[in-house]
Amino acid sequence: MRTPFARLLASQLALACGLVACEDASVQEEQIAKGIEDIPAAEHAEQPSDEQHTQPETPESSDSRFPWVVPEGWVFDETPRQMRVATFMAPTENGNQEVAVTRFPGRVGGELANINRWRGQLGLAPISEGELEEKIERFSMDGYDGYQIRIESDSGAMLASAVFDESINQTWFVRATLPSNELADQLEADVFAMARSIAR
Repeated sequence: MRTPFARLLASQLALACGLVACEDASVQEEQIAKGIEDIPAAEHAEQPSDEQHTQPETPESSDSRFPWVVPEGWVFDETPRQMRVATFMAPTENGNQEVAVTRFPGRVGGELANINRWRGQLGLAPISEGELEEKIERFSMDGYDGYQIRIESDSGAMLASAVFDESINQTWFVRATLPSNELADQLEADVFAMARSIAR
């Protein structure tokens, strides 16, 4: 026969066990398999604008980003090249020759520094400030000024033209580095005409 104290202790133990059982039943760990997020139907998804997905077939003067006139027969090369805005392949009697278009902020180092860097690429000594005007031909229009130069060496020739655009404070460069002076003869008029068309 249990004493009152024993009966009280037994009831408290039973109550404690019941509470623990309830807590265990309410806290359950459940693993949920990873799924795939639903993608909205096309009619509800955000559609790109024409500007986002439309690319010009050839960067010509009709596109404001490419303000030049491409000489007849030149082909736009879509291969990306570091620091270039565009690259064209110009046909000659000796196959296609590469013409590069770049653009840099401001006057980008100055005329003399640029020309002496190009001369160095052809293995020529630098020229002095006093010789600069003899080497370049200048041109200008409202809001633009530029120059063009033909550099010749035993290893080849370079045709280069720079056009400063006052409205955007940037300089465009059109350049062709060629393996011979004969190729420079064939391309000179077109290279310089394309550069000047930026300032039309």
